[in-house]
Amino acid sequence: MEGLIVEPSRTYQKLLSSAVESGGLETKQASTGGEALNLLRKQSFDLVFIAMHLRDMDASMFSSHLRADNRTRQIPLVMITSNEDKKFLDKAFSAGITEIFAKHELDKITRYTAQFSSKRYRKIMEGSILYIEDSLSIATLTSQLLRDNSYTVDHFTIGEEGIEAFQKNTYDLVLTDIMLKGKLNGYGILRAIRNFDDEKKYIPLLVFSVLDDVARKIELLRSGANDYVTKPLVQEELLARVNNLVISKKRLDQITSQQNLMHDLAMKDQLTGLHNRHFLMEAAPSKLSEARRYRISSSLIVVDVDKFKLVNDQHGHATGDFVLKEIAYVLTEFIRKEDIVARYGGEEFVLLLSHCDLANALNIAEKIRKSIENLHPAGLTVTASFGVAEMQQESEEGFSELFKAADHALCQAKLTGRNKVVGRYL
Repeated sequence: MEGLIVEPSRTYQKLLSSAVESGGLETKQASTGGEALNLLRKQSFDLVFIAMHLRDMDASMFSSHLRADNRTRQIPLVMITSNEDKKFLDKAFSAGITEIFAKHELDKITRYTAQFSSKRYRKIMEGSILYIEDSLSIATLTSQLLRDNSYTVDHFTIGEEGIEAFQKNTYDLVLTDIMLKGKLNGYGILRAIRNFDDEKKYIPLLVFSVLDDVARKIELLRSGANDYVTKPLVQEELLARVNNLVISKKRLDQITSQQNLMHDLAMKDQLTGLHNRHFLMEAAPSKLSEARRYRISSSLIVVDVDKFKLVNDQHGHATGDFVLKEIAYVLTEFIRKEDIVARYGGEEFVLLLSHCDLANALNIAEKIRKSIENLHPAGLTVTASFGVAEMQQESEEGFSELFKAADHALCQAKLTGRNKVVGRYL
């Protein structure tokens, strides 16, 4: 079963997709109503989630198109909104919306999707398994059992080959016998996996052995095994243990994914995709402190789009947003991995450049200024003014003082004609 997410914000699009997939549906995404309607003409979807406002239409208009087509008129349409006005919600239901959730109600959306999906349990069971077993007869029966229950299985008879596959591929579970041919037995596999220095070391491990030894079980569990099964394997028991471990792993993956997305929502500007002011205020002081410790020059560039209010007033906020996104893209072309570029607020941007003195920062700012002047987003002539300040190696001042110096330089650029770069030392 598959759901379609129609949402203009890429960040929230990912967050909503994660919530829906947690409920058992696969997802595809679209950013506009037109794009979504084209997808619906090409393939079938079981459920559609749509934002209240899109760039080309609102949810009610989209619903009218959906209900007018015999191929799509029966698809449930769920609207995601922050508007709680009852008259508005009643109007949306009248237009053909079948369910409405608030943007923050991701848990409710997951539960709704799970109830909707009749194949929820089977979807959760799908996963990829690394299976290390040197008995071909047992391996054949066990692999077939797992494949019959929607799992993908990579089987190896030698531990070294299994670890090599583990390094190259992504798995949801590792099954291994304790006694194996070759130099690497089950204990070695367990230690090798738990000693990885990335997220792979957290993959669940289920080990099995012909020895029903309590001390051995305790030792393996203390060493990092998640579960232990005694041979001969009872198929129903093995499948139940495998299912439980895979479910737990997938739920943990979903929680981690949502946490990462929530972090992005907190630290990223949703319009431009740049870091936001909150991130800048958290990260900049530590960067400058490190620069002072190692006597490294750092510079700050403050960028302000000239007469941006006129763009919004004369051409609309959608055009204004497009201009800001285009300028943000230009800024990212001039920074390195160790630099920070952030939308400070409104039409103002900040670049914190490491290992960069005033002369180099002025050169970078001038290149950005020319690029913005030649950009012509939405066919408009747009310029920006720049204030640049350097925190010299011996300075004891902090980010607040550096920003004030750059902002003062920006004011001078504005007062002396705009579309220029002015710099100063802190």
